[in-house]
Order: sequence, then C-alpha cells, then structure tokens
Amino acid sequence: MIYLSIIFCFFSLGIQGEKGVLIGTWNPASFLTFRNAANHSNIKIYYKLKRPSEQITSTASDPSKAVVFAAISDTIYMYPNFSILLNGSKSLVPIFEGKSVAFGQIALDYVSNNLYWCDALHYWIAMKPAYNLNNSIYKVVVHKDLKQPEGLALDPEDR
Repeated sequence: MIYLSIIFCFFSLGIQGEKGVLIGTWNPASFLTFRNAANHSNIKIYYKLKRPSEQITSTASDPSKAVVFAAISDTIYMYPNFSILLNGSKSLVPIFEGKSVAFGQIALDYVSNNLYWCDALHYWIAMKPAYNLNNSIYKVVVHKDLKQPEGLALDPEDR
C-alpha cells in the first residue's frame, strides 16, 4: 500500500516559473515530482530516501526560497534548493528532532517564516522559525483541549 502526502508547488528560484506537484510517498519513502501535471504531459523525477523504511507523513514548501519541508518519522527536515526537475541538493537538513512519529501535518507561514506542526501523541501544535537549525528553539502554541490533532492549515495573509 502506498500513502501520499501531496503539495502543489510554484518555485520562483531554480528554474523561473517552475510549476509542478511534489508527492511524498511511503513504501519506499521517496519524493516524486511531476512537471506539467495540469497538462497531462508529465515529466516524472523520483528521489528515494536513503532509508526506504522511513515514512514521509507531511510536506510543505516555501516557493520564494525553493525549499521543501518534510516530516519524516520523528524529525522535520528542510530540503534546500529544491527543483521540480533537478531536485537540487539531494540532502535533507534536520531542523527539528523529537516530534512523535504519529501522523501530524506541517505547515509554513511564509509571512513570518515560522513552521508549525501537529503532534497527535503529545496533544499539541508547536512552531519554530523555519530556517533556524537549533533544535531547542521551538514553542508549543496550542496544548489545551486538543485530542490527537492531525490536520493543520494556516492563513498567513499579512494583515
């Protein structure tokens, strides 16, 4: 069985105007990208993780910086210089270790550059500066009256 975590991307770095779909898959754990998905003339690029037993449970992107974030097992990673066609750096940089392995979405507030995630086993929603690699800098923002939070959506409009 294959489980998918899908985000639609528009990257302004790398290849100007690059559009496509990024899919995080299980079995084996990998990123699968499609270019021109809306036109049904797909170009598919496949990047398998080093440990295929890992599970990508959520993805988020920052189109202005060509970065993809991924929740994999108990860690949130940053995939810098991501390109739908070229898949840039091939290296995942851990930005937070210690979330539970339970399902829980991640979401990027691109106005404040904060990354949020749900943790269904800890019963909280937490956040950290998306581009800060210090694992100890994070804050639990919601922890009362939550029962297994799994989904997360942000409205990052600068008001």
